[in-house]
Amino acid sequence: MIKHLVSIDDLSKKTIEKIFHLADIYNSQLEKKEHIYICKDKIMATLFYEPSTRTRMSFESAMFKLGGKVISSADTKSTTSAAKGESLIDTIKVIQSYADIVVLRHFKDGSAMLAAENSDVPIINGGDGAHEHPTQTLCDLYTIRKLKKRKIYGLRVALCGDLKYGRTVHSLAYGLAKFGAKIFTIAPKGFELPEYVEHRIKSEYGIEIKKYNKLGEQLSQADVFYMTQKNEPDLFPRLSIEFFDAVYVTRIQIERLKGVKTVSEQTMSYFINKELLEKAKEDTIVMHPLPRRNELAYDVDQDKRAAYFQQAAYGVPIRMALIAILLGLKKLKFGVNKKLPEIFTLDKKCTNENCITTSEENAQNKYIKVNDLANTYRCFYCDQEQGI
Repeated sequence: MIKHLVSIDDLSKKTIEKIFHLADIYNSQLEKKEHIYICKDKIMATLFYEPSTRTRMSFESAMFKLGGKVISSADTKSTTSAAKGESLIDTIKVIQSYADIVVLRHFKDGSAMLAAENSDVPIINGGDGAHEHPTQTLCDLYTIRKLKKRKIYGLRVALCGDLKYGRTVHSLAYGLAKFGAKIFTIAPKGFELPEYVEHRIKSEYGIEIKKYNKLGEQLSQADVFYMTQKNEPDLFPRLSIEFFDAVYVTRIQIERLKGVKTVSEQTMSYFINKELLEKAKEDTIVMHPLPRRNELAYDVDQDKRAAYFQQAAYGVPIRMALIAILLGLKKLKFGVNKKLPEIFTLDKKCTNENCITTSEENAQNKYIKVNDLANTYRCFYCDQEQGI
């Protein structure tokens, strides 16, 4: 049994399918406007140190629709005792006395794992720095399954753009690998998929990621296209290829680029619009986790293949299912995909400057041995690999 959801890799393929099945049931009940009171005596806390629209509000909506209550902190970093220097560990130890389940979004990589270690109530990762966003991946996979009406196994998926800082693509890559998808990446220099993500996918799932530098090199054969926004000059070539079976668009993570405060609106070279979509197949779906900037034109909204608003809507039944399962209100086995690895406590700080261990004094230096790389360990919190 698992008590928290920190990473998409926490969930077995079978468990994800069960979550989808329960989400189908809740989605049907919502469409029929049926009342659900399974959480009538439960309280959920949403603790958000970073901005959010869809994740926070869909979780809160999900809890209300389950008959529960919500206490919310939408700007935790500046409106709570965090502004006075309170540690995440202390905050969690206090909040667990007020709520039965906590949804946490934090700007530090690995914060959700640290919170889970110090909480007696379930912790759900609503996005931790540039690390992971597992519930978004559940929404993404669920949307693909519902709209493509096929299994994910064998699906050719392209992840393109800011693959370094985009936590959604990290979780999605793990999720796709779990279901046996074929993964492609296209990224400009400096925005490639982190080596630790690629290495885990290869070593744990046996999937070789096909990497390209330009969109036109190979993507006409892909089934899903996960694209990130171009905000700065010369990041991407002009999109000039035909579309494929699905397109996943998302913005560049400008807030994680040090020293960059503004983005160029005039020199965009990576753009999805109605004209380009005319080249797509009839069953192509266009997805976007939102928010969008200028990478996805509004004229796409009216196309029947535009799936991003439906994708956002699916966040409610998916998160209803997660809440019900984690609170033990639905007797489904919520299990991991593999045995827990051995954890080592070493006298060495994580080299990732944004790791939660660099700012939390009480966080231990925990690592997992990378068996196929000599003298290499993976940080227990942020997953980044480092030689020791």
